Amino acid sequence: MIFETAPNIALQSNAPGLGIFMLLVSLLGNAEFYLAIIPAVLWCYDKTLGLRLLLLCSVSVAVNAVLKLFFHAPRPYWISPEVKAFASETSFGMPSAAAQVSLTFLGYIGAWFRKTPVWATCLVLVLLVGVARMYLGVHFLADILTGWVAALVILLVFLRYEKAAATWFLQRPVPVRILLALGVSCAFILLSQMVISGYGTWQVPAEWSALAFAQTSESINPLSLKDTLLAAGVLFGAAAGAGISAEYIPYSIEGTWSRKATRFFVGIIVLAVLWVALSAATKSPGLAGYGMTYIRAALVGVWVTAGAPLLFKKFNLVS
Repeated sequence: MIFETAPNIALQSNAPGLGIFMLLVSLLGNAEFYLAIIPAVLWCYDKTLGLRLLLLCSVSVAVNAVLKLFFHAPRPYWISPEVKAFASETSFGMPSAAAQVSLTFLGYIGAWFRKTPVWATCLVLVLLVGVARMYLGVHFLADILTGWVAALVILLVFLRYEKAAATWFLQRPVPVRILLALGVSCAFILLSQMVISGYGTWQVPAEWSALAFAQTSESINPLSLKDTLLAAGVLFGAAAGAGISAEYIPYSIEGTWSRKATRFFVGIIVLAVLWVALSAATKSPGLAGYGMTYIRAALVGVWVTAGAPLLFKKFNLVS
């Protein structure tokens, strides 16, 4: 059965006391984790790798948000009181975003370095994330497997076409680059809305909401577009910023480790301020909250790829 809770119950009952460890492992599927680690790569290690990871993960999260709405499937603790909820999630469960995005990210890392120890480490981490999400009670085994399949498809397509797509994109004038980024971003939002419209009279079962609230005291909201808006906003901001930066803000990330550390410290502080300062506005009801979710994400994306590099150049933190 797709919604078989036996693996979740077996993990929780045979390995008690691992809740905190599994929560830490689960951070590898958290959006904030990637918003911290990818800028470090882009600003301090390798511009090309960092930018491609940012765009790839943004696309993966956006695809995941659309697929979640398409499958509109429950999470284990929504349908079974026997599954303990070590974490709380308000969106649909299939496919697992943590499993999908961690494989997308780590799979690209493995493909980039092409070294057996790197591949082995990435594989172990991907498997751990999958197990962790099941242990926490927020995903069925089917959710994990579906996430991995989606990640592999996205990863293979990206690896096949990334160079040609980047060349084509950079051959366009800057205004066209920005419009293209906006168009792709809006396509994900439109697709998500179309999926929801296709539900007809279907509604989230009251039993799911009741069981979820009984365990976590948090109401679920799986029909929200905020996950799509978050990913689409970052994708737009990052792609548009990259298109602008390539034309007007050329820079090299070479330099001493202290210079790189200063770069990262300054850049991540501004990013965190943007993220936290606009957080409350994203919780506004209706279109206001949706709009601020997209704007906050877009500002973060454009800061990482254009705003921070411009600041670094002004203060001679890059050459």
